[in-house]
Amino acid sequence: MINLIDYKKKLSKDSIKKVNLIHGDEEYLVKTLIDKLREIYPLRALWGDDLSLQDFERYILSKGMFGKREILFVYRSMDLFKSVKDYKRFSSFLERVEDKIIFFYVETKLSEKDLQKEPFATISKLGDIIVANKLDKKKIRDLVYNKLKKSGIEIEEAALDYLLSVTSYQLMILKGETDKLILYGKPKISLEDVKRIVISDMELSLFDFMDGLFLKDYEKAIESLQSVLRTGTHPLQILATLISYTLKLYTAKELIENGKSLDEALNCVDVKHPFQKLNFKRYLEKNSKEELYYLIKRLYFLDVAIKVFYSDPMLSLRDFVIEYMLNEKSIHYTSNPRNQDWIEIEP
Repeated sequence: MINLIDYKKKLSKDSIKKVNLIHGDEEYLVKTLIDKLREIYPLRALWGDDLSLQDFERYILSKGMFGKREILFVYRSMDLFKSVKDYKRFSSFLERVEDKIIFFYVETKLSEKDLQKEPFATISKLGDIIVANKLDKKKIRDLVYNKLKKSGIEIEEAALDYLLSVTSYQLMILKGETDKLILYGKPKISLEDVKRIVISDMELSLFDFMDGLFLKDYEKAIESLQSVLRTGTHPLQILATLISYTLKLYTAKELIENGKSLDEALNCVDVKHPFQKLNFKRYLEKNSKEELYYLIKRLYFLDVAIKVFYSDPMLSLRDFVIEYMLNEKSIHYTSNPRNQDWIEIEP
């Protein structure tokens, strides 16, 4: 088993093995490894909770773009492993991987006993087992301090303590906040500087983003999206949630038009928790069926751009949200979303 930090230090084209496993809950370290891997080979992100075993095998057998070797990075791999019925066949399939490099990522730390089971035992024979352990607070403090120091910036002890405390030592958040302090341009950062610059919207979540988008509070949508991305939520996870919400809302609209009551329609799309029902009722009031259908089409093309044409997920999602909100202010919708094209009219 290799510590992720040590693995990254020695990483090169020659050192990467064909099938590897990363386990552990320090997402920031995993993200920095992914950034490094992208410099070596094209990388395609897959999600185990949205991936059948057959689809995964097709990805393995398909040729990379322009015939180049590529990395398949599988998030939530445990969900994929749970769908495996025949581990002997699955292990045999992994052994025959040729022009792909696979990184399975399990977001929790596995025990030695776990790693002796399949498919982990086979993966350990074919490649590296890499652990992304949470860093201790002293190590995180040193990382932040040294990053600022390398940029020619001093920070007061009280200011550093406050920065670490308010971000709960979360590396994904600290990265963004440290970058902001560097851009601030002062050679010495005081406690007052940190209090003025560090984000005040720490509580914003993915659900705040959904509220902002579907309730047409566009300032809240952008602000919360930035916050969610900054705290380390993967853009494909955000996209998957957005697609799920939009499909449920459109289906509920369709069911209501066909005679279902509002509560019946929401139950049919598995919206059953009282608080979730309350939110969906508000979203349905604010969005017509035509608007939701238009959003589904846009999300489809965004999904294709990211997963087929390798558009940068974070930039693509952010640009999509901004463009969608701007278009919402200037689009008139035709009455029949199934049979007519959209008419966009600039005011």
